[in-house]
Parts: sequence; structure tokens; C-alpha cells
Amino acid sequence: MHKHHRRRSFSRPSAWYGTAAALCGLVIPAANAIGQPADAPPFYACREQSETTSTVAGIELCTAEPTEALTNRAVGDNLQVRAGALVTNVTSSSIAASAGVARGDVIYRIGGNNIEDSLTAADQLSKIGTSADTIVNFLRSGRPYRVKLRR
Repeated sequence: MHKHHRRRSFSRPSAWYGTAAALCGLVIPAANAIGQPADAPPFYACREQSETTSTVAGIELCTAEPTEALTNRAVGDNLQVRAGALVTNVTSSSIAASAGVARGDVIYRIGGNNIEDSLTAADQLSKIGTSADTIVNFLRSGRPYRVKLRR
């Protein structure tokens, strides 16, 4: 008697799926200019006089401060509140733009180092090399994501 094997109608996601999908923009939700759904108030604002630029990554940053909208929704919607650097602008041809980093994202870790402010973020982003990927963790709409950057 010959046994027939039934093919599975689904595929199992592998470990690389999340990173690859994030790099292709498949997992990261659409957002407006401030990184939130179009009808939502912003979750982070810039601390005064904290603006800086990372020419290596092609982004402008400021030190992120949580807004009342985030603190009111964080527990109920299971959103993360973190210190970090708020992305205020992304150059369209930059390595950050090609990896999927967008205006309104809050970078909270670069290469395994926690980021507390925009100066620390710019310093860590300046160390991005050409021979290895640098993991950048960020929040978008209170949800964590990560991408790999390389010059």
C-alpha cells in the first residue's frame, strides 16, 4: 500500500523572517509624518535645544520626551515608554531610509548600547561600519522594531 503525504498549506516562519520583513517594510505599520496613525496624537516630542544630525545614517534627531498621549495609553494598549532619540527627519537616499527608519521613530538602542539622548545616538550612529551590520532598535507608535544598518 502506498502512502500519500499531504502537503502543508502554510509555511513556518524562520528566525530571519522578522528581520527580512522589517527590512522590506512588511512588518512595520504605515505611519504619518510623526510615526503615528494619521488620527492619533504624537507619543513623543523633542526636548528643547537637543537637536543633532547623524550624517553617517542620514537622519536628524532630538532627545525624545514622552507626551501625555503616550502615558495615558501605555498601560492599556501595552505600549513601551523609553528614553531615546526622536527621528525628526530622514534623508531619502540614506542608509536609515533604506532600512525603513522613518520620521517619528524613537531610537532606544544602537549596537547593544542603550540610548538616553540625541547626542549619544549621533555618537553611536557615527560608528556604523562597512564590514558588519549594526542593529538599531526603535519604537514606532509605541511598538518595538529593529533594523540592521551598514554603510
